[in-house]
Amino acid sequence: MKILLIGASGVIGRAVMHALSFDHEVLAASRKSGDLQVDMSDPDSLRSLFAKTGPLDAILSVAGDGVMAPLATMSDDDFNRTLDTQMKGQLNVLRLGLDVITPGGSITLTSGVAAQNPMPSTSTIAASCAAIEAFTRTAATEVETVRLNVVSPIFVKESMELFGLPTEGGLSAADTAKSYLAAVTGDMHGQILSTPDFA
Repeated sequence: MKILLIGASGVIGRAVMHALSFDHEVLAASRKSGDLQVDMSDPDSLRSLFAKTGPLDAILSVAGDGVMAPLATMSDDDFNRTLDTQMKGQLNVLRLGLDVITPGGSITLTSGVAAQNPMPSTSTIAASCAAIEAFTRTAATEVETVRLNVVSPIFVKESMELFGLPTEGGLSAADTAKSYLAAVTGDMHGQILSTPDFA
């Protein structure tokens, strides 16, 4: 399969790249590195990316630029950056990516546990995750030739370590990647894949 992986430079992205590269041709895209560059907050940048890739069997988006900030101190930039990249950017990956996916292919987006488990300072991230899931489930009722799914990761141990947090209850990036592999190779459509279910 020819797969586009957006967000390949992050912790999860690198693990997904490793998991897929054994059996598939994977094009890596991110803002500043990879085979191709893209600014997900800009629909024209996404259109340019898809023009360069040509037909694809799958698109995986593991990118996002969510900002953790309390409501009382959240700036307009914090708010807009999260919505423009994490939410609208991923929704545009699906919306615009449909034009390059071959019949029977798939598009997989990324939400997160914040959609189901409210935590302080994550209101905009949680809203973005919930919107991604609702958008994809609804889009799946309209699209029959391409499978549309969302992976919802719990906290990734490697990221928890970077922030100096205890890793108990987290999941390794390698185990997290298994959900994305399942989304590409499986037959699910309109589903939210919780990463512990596939670890």
